[in-house]
Amino acid sequence: MENSLDYELIDFGNGRKLERFGKCILNRPEILANKPKTLSNEAWQKMAHGQYSDSGKETGKWININDLPAQWLCEYASANKQWTLELTPGKYKHVGVFPEQEKHWKYLEKHVKPGHRVLNLFGYTGASSLASANAGGDVFHVDSSKSVIKWAARNAQLSDVSTIHWVCDDALKFAERELKRGSKYDFIIMDPPVFGQGKKGVRWKLENLLPQLVKTTTGLLNKGGILILNTYSPVVSLEEMEELMVKNSLNCTKKGWLSVSIQDGRRLNLSKYTIAKG
Repeated sequence: MENSLDYELIDFGNGRKLERFGKCILNRPEILANKPKTLSNEAWQKMAHGQYSDSGKETGKWININDLPAQWLCEYASANKQWTLELTPGKYKHVGVFPEQEKHWKYLEKHVKPGHRVLNLFGYTGASSLASANAGGDVFHVDSSKSVIKWAARNAQLSDVSTIHWVCDDALKFAERELKRGSKYDFIIMDPPVFGQGKKGVRWKLENLLPQLVKTTTGLLNKGGILILNTYSPVVSLEEMEELMVKNSLNCTKKGWLSVSIQDGRRLNLSKYTIAKG
């Protein structure tokens, strides 16, 4: 499947990946890139605008190699409409989009219909929300970070989308309140972080919280509704994800790895996902 995001995986290996996002080429760490890379260190250094250096602590830092911009735009040629995403070299090596999730954007573009209610929990900068809104969905985008909500709203404005409902709240707490209110959704998208921090600074791990997340969101699904779960957790397996779906009386219709490929045929697996039907 040819990418529609203006993105290219140029090379990967030795714990790093070299990628082009629009006009900008980045050298970032990637624990799953554990095979030898193809291009030389000199070639990587010559091409990259910036490199993320992992300090071994919670955060590393970006190194400006060849005029690394503080902010730039990246286009996505949607089946329904072109979007524009604002990218920036941010914390924890991230830039504002996960290219491997394009598979889910295309799924949403194909299956969401006008009038469908869509809940995007842990919505980040809003790519899945844009895909759903452009397909005609009534989208509720939930993230606990005010700055990330503002970033997602800028992406919507850049993409001429004005119909998304922005909710700055703890994803699980919001879902639990929606369950009490009797709310229902046709599509629920979840990409929870591996670690998190709730109210009063209480830290949690995904593997401990995931059963409650799946149980709560299952209760929010309309009959025949779709739950998309994605995770970058090295601890949670595909088998465990599928078992959670079955335990909550959901039919797991698809499962596997989200990946990006390179021109020489190599493929880099990055996250695990399940798609289940209520």
